[in-house]
Amino acid sequence: MVAAGALAAARSRFMPDNPAELARKFEPGFRVTPTIRLLSDVAVRSVTEPDQRDIVTTPPRTGKSRLLAVWTTVWALRRDPDAQVVLVSYADDLAQSHSREARALIAEHGAALGIALAADKTAVGRWRVEGRRGGLLATGINSGVTGFGADVLILDDVVKDAAEADSAAHRRRVVNEYRSTLATRVHPGGSVLLVMTRWHERDLAGELLEAEPDVWTHTNVPAVAEAGVPDALRRAPGVAMVSALGYTADHFAAQRRTSGERAWAALYLGVPSAPSGGLIKGHWLDRWRVAAAPVAPTMTVVAVDPADSGTGDAAGIVAACLGRDGVVSLVADASAQMTSDQWARRAVELAIELQASEIAVESFAAGTTYRRVVLEALARYRPQRPIRVTAWPPKGSGRGRGDAMARSSPLLQALETGTCRIAGHLPAFEEAATRWQSGQHQPDALAAAVIAHDVCSHAARSGSRIIAPTGRLGDGRGLGGPLARRVSDGPPVASLDAHRRRITDGRAG
Repeated sequence: MVAAGALAAARSRFMPDNPAELARKFEPGFRVTPTIRLLSDVAVRSVTEPDQRDIVTTPPRTGKSRLLAVWTTVWALRRDPDAQVVLVSYADDLAQSHSREARALIAEHGAALGIALAADKTAVGRWRVEGRRGGLLATGINSGVTGFGADVLILDDVVKDAAEADSAAHRRRVVNEYRSTLATRVHPGGSVLLVMTRWHERDLAGELLEAEPDVWTHTNVPAVAEAGVPDALRRAPGVAMVSALGYTADHFAAQRRTSGERAWAALYLGVPSAPSGGLIKGHWLDRWRVAAAPVAPTMTVVAVDPADSGTGDAAGIVAACLGRDGVVSLVADASAQMTSDQWARRAVELAIELQASEIAVESFAAGTTYRRVVLEALARYRPQRPIRVTAWPPKGSGRGRGDAMARSSPLLQALETGTCRIAGHLPAFEEAATRWQSGQHQPDALAAAVIAHDVCSHAARSGSRIIAPTGRLGDGRGLGGPLARRVSDGPPVASLDAHRRRITDGRAG
């Protein structure tokens, strides 16, 4: 009785009227910017008014997830300990991370908040308020919410990244999961708060806004106000948002140059930018083109998108180098109509010519067979230096997900921002790449480039140092060869053609 009285007294002494003020009281350094104040008002509406449907888009690092996923949960339960909150993210780990923070805040400040955690219901993803019906269920969007209803449903980043958003199949799964499962768990009068990055026109937010425009309210705060872009703060064009972390207009301008236009629009303007027209722009390739491949690259890889049959289908074969600065250079394109024996030999020849350390073969279907064909070709050539033959994507890596558009997103952004460049000129590759449009079959050379870029960029991110033998000989002399040629000397693959002619004439083993 004494404890209950103390809790009631604490509750009556202080009742903050919104999550932002609650956060400012208990979290040192929490800054209530105009954006946070606006989002806090949205949260109050979702918690206190029935049947609210809100969509929120703001730039990263504004504190929106901290406010809407963590502090709104705490504030809602402090206001009504019987409230049932469901928090859903793209994966269990992210949702449970927010849940863990909210639970820790209640455990630390329970006396002041006037609520406590139930001793028998304190799992990281599912816990309850002591003596009351309210609590939190935190889960990934594919994990389900069976047996748990929601007075407030918070969807925070249910799509992980552009690759997921670009996958039509993944978008359908997210929309279907919301409509068939999550929406059915909302209690009568309950509210839904959707917080996400708008990577695609047909994402969950887009589907909901189109189907129920009079039901959903969209609150968007761009990093910098721009004509034609909705701004809930109603700033004049060019005015940057007040950042809790001190980001300035100059910082946002630099971020725009670094991220590329699509990522800038989605992440910082809140504008979905569905790919349309030519997906790869010719001026991207020209802007970042380099005269020659990097000297002594960290690694060189030949990537293969195999022909589908043995009757002469198109096969993509593209080579790339990873520079010591982390930039990926596309250095050769040997794609053509070939049988399986022909494309395997061509890939091995290119790997030997460029002294590559790896041949990566797309292995979504018949991967074992494709890899065996390349290994057999490699055995016939007996290269002087070891060349690994790997299956892409690596099993269990999570890479290469989604459809061709989704898999291509990292390469497209890299070509736009210059972290992937063309060394010299690859006319056939460049023509096919710049003609590719959304909804069309992906050019085989571009599919191979996606693989080459992924292998190199993953090595750069993981800190791998697979030193390709294109660096220096033991006596310090440069190896030279095609990777040292400049644009004026012709494309890197030119000497490979001569090598093939010698093989055809029977003068090479």
